[in-house]
Amino acid sequence: MPTPQDLSGKTYIVTGANSGIGYEAAKNFASRGATVALVCRSESRGRDAVASIVAATGNARVSLYVADFSLLSSVSKVADALLADLPVIDVLCNNAGGANGPRTVTAEGFETTFVTNHLSGFLLMRKLLGRMLGEGNTGMKRVVFTSSYGHNNSPLDFDDLNLEKDYTTLKAYGRSKLMNLLTARELQRRHGDRNIVSSSFHPGAVRTPIWGKGGLVGRVLGVVLYPFMVSVEQGADTFIWLASSQDEASVNAGGHYFYKRGRPRTAAFATDDAAAKLWQVSERLIEPYL
Repeated sequence: MPTPQDLSGKTYIVTGANSGIGYEAAKNFASRGATVALVCRSESRGRDAVASIVAATGNARVSLYVADFSLLSSVSKVADALLADLPVIDVLCNNAGGANGPRTVTAEGFETTFVTNHLSGFLLMRKLLGRMLGEGNTGMKRVVFTSSYGHNNSPLDFDDLNLEKDYTTLKAYGRSKLMNLLTARELQRRHGDRNIVSSSFHPGAVRTPIWGKGGLVGRVLGVVLYPFMVSVEQGADTFIWLASSQDEASVNAGGHYFYKRGRPRTAAFATDDAAAKLWQVSERLIEPYL
């Protein structure tokens, strides 16, 4: 096996990094010398994750930023903090997200899965993009979105992005993961000529706490699928590869969706037109928080 590339001098931002594949990826990047910013919802769990990574890797350039991804105002503030602290951003790993049981609406008026899994990551990406592509930030930049095979569950209904008419846990989750895939594609179309590589991936059914957070449906699926689930390390492999590898397939990953380092077929409704429209709609929705 080739020696993993040294990441000294590179700066990584990983959201949803206190557990699961986010933690595993952040630890890997730190072990290879990168400066790593963990963006977590829980300050206490985030501190524990930072301490664990520093202890495991000997790399003290690991820091914590706290944000609630169900609130765009919170994500906007953490983006400002990251911009204030990080003169260079090489890689953004948009991994934060989850599944919810019954439909809930945030204080800002968004269906919780929609804002947590898509809009907040979109806002963070938009606020950091100028820094990533600005003068002085030389070398290839990457944005990696954690999507899912669940993107096949349902096409987007642009008249009901808040799922007021037809909510189910699986539909909310699947549509949000479709949005991740489409955002990666549209980001590449818009900015791929500026030395950025944007991609998305399905980690597989990973043994993480997410299954217990999706209500009854999520818990049942977790029990049924448990014997077939992969480890966190296996689930994070494609994530880490897309975010850091210099091999030809990952360098040319722009706009594509991956699973086990390959490119599976995407849903027929995951079209370029849907990606362009989603970007435009998302821009309007996040505008007050930019």
